[in-house]
Amino acid sequence: MAAEPPSKVPFMSLYGTVNEAHLYLQVINTALDLIGISSTLWKNNIALPEIFLPTVDILKTITETDLPETLSTHINDIKSSLAQRIKLSLGSRGPLALQDHRPIPIPSYLPKYTMSYSLDSKNDPDHERSGLGKLRAQHRREKKSIIRELRKEARTEAVVKSDEGKRRDKAYQEKMKIATGIMKGGNSGIGKWERDQKRKRK
Repeated sequence: MAAEPPSKVPFMSLYGTVNEAHLYLQVINTALDLIGISSTLWKNNIALPEIFLPTVDILKTITETDLPETLSTHINDIKSSLAQRIKLSLGSRGPLALQDHRPIPIPSYLPKYTMSYSLDSKNDPDHERSGLGKLRAQHRREKKSIIRELRKEARTEAVVKSDEGKRRDKAYQEKMKIATGIMKGGNSGIGKWERDQKRKRK
């Protein structure tokens, strides 16, 4: 029976000379701890058998005669725990079943044939679908109409703004001409501007 190794892999085993036999046992012990933690973490996973069956097969290949007693016990505990959880997971599985739902009849409609029948006419026997189609068509018409009206208003507003801008520009140009004339003509220009203003008021 081999000597008892430390329970975990020491960090210093990465450097310098190490006992390979002890390191081998420590790696196995650490791997067993990780298997136990993982099986606890995924015990409610429906795919637990598919995840851990290969691990069980690997554990069965380990020869326990050359291992310490504590490590052999650890391996057996992990194997029995995995076997129990795999058994419970497989037992909880069941065949897929169709949804339990009341039967819904397939609607059938009598076609309407008339002498004036046309492929372009909308004679849908499903009244609900026909009403929904009419509502959608009405919505499209109303939407197009509103868009047309908004475009008209936008064009009218642009024209009005353009006319107002032209009037403002014209008034500004007249004022600038008068101011320029006043500066050039002196007092005579001022008298002329006053006369023009009085004439406009009349």
